[in-house]
Amino acid sequence: MPHQDIHIRGTVRDLFGHRFTLETDQGLLLADLTPEGLDLISLSSGDSIEIAGERKPSEIKVRRLTRGEITIGIAPKPKPGKHQGAEAEADPEKAIAAVRQAGFEPNGEPRRKPKHFEIDAAKDGRLFEMHVTFAGEVKHARPRPDAD
Repeated sequence: MPHQDIHIRGTVRDLFGHRFTLETDQGLLLADLTPEGLDLISLSSGDSIEIAGERKPSEIKVRRLTRGEITIGIAPKPKPGKHQGAEAEADPEKAIAAVRQAGFEPNGEPRRKPKHFEIDAAKDGRLFEMHVTFAGEVKHARPRPDAD
């Protein structure tokens, strides 16, 4: 099912961190304000609001919220490791430098995957498989099962 834009009014019912339920004429909907949005506005149960965003299968990703005279816009946050110019950013030397900065010694060449590099590395006499994003962030350091 393709995602669709939605614009709806309702009353805040329950709050769960940066998510909340919105009572509307369509029923109860779950909305995600995002942590960044939560930093911009404080909601309370009973608030009458209007939201616009993207309707996903399980929730609405709020992009604009209006309460009274206050309107906030929430830009979608790019997810780390996504292919935003990934081909140009996929620098194996950057991945090797990140592994060294984390205190590991790379063994062999980085293996390019769609969203990251995998690099074999050693630390304190143990072997690990490292996952490093194209931006140079170490995401995982998993001990190699064949290393024991």
